[in-house]
Amino acid sequence: MAQDFSKIELGPAIVEYGEGPDMITFETTIGGVSFTTETSYRDQLTDQTGETVVGKRITGRNVSVTIPFAEYELSVIPKIMTGASVVTSGSDSKIEIKTGVGLNLIDTAKKAVIKPLAKRNDPNFWITMPKAYSETDLSYAYDNDNERITNVTLRSTPDDDGVVAVLGDETITATP
Repeated sequence: MAQDFSKIELGPAIVEYGEGPDMITFETTIGGVSFTTETSYRDQLTDQTGETVVGKRITGRNVSVTIPFAEYELSVIPKIMTGASVVTSGSDSKIEIKTGVGLNLIDTAKKAVIKPLAKRNDPNFWITMPKAYSETDLSYAYDNDNERITNVTLRSTPDDDGVVAVLGDETITATP
């Protein structure tokens, strides 16, 4: 097989989370957007074969994208952190972050799309998570050497068809 260097992909991406007017676009990142799949397995063993694996089953598959969001924009926090809310008084506002104990993150799931900048308008290169919920943690450094980063992790939960991620154009349908 001959090498095809045109298939080597490089470069940053943006992430769109949600749809319509509530969509958040993570366009400024520091450290790179990372997409990960993690599959868990269970070995099947029998007494007669000892420790020899006679079967191996998938027990689950989790998909996530991590986004080190670099724009310090407080109004985004309640949109990506369950249990956070905006309190407004006139033209001033603040963000209150509550414990969130007992809140179901799955209830907040929205569509997430990763778009490489070089292929931003080509859905054949996108990754779509049909239902993703946000796990957001703040870790702001106040020094001369580091930017303040909002670490956002979007985790996928299965849609009605059991799909956790689509690599490529999600609008493609099977032909009979």
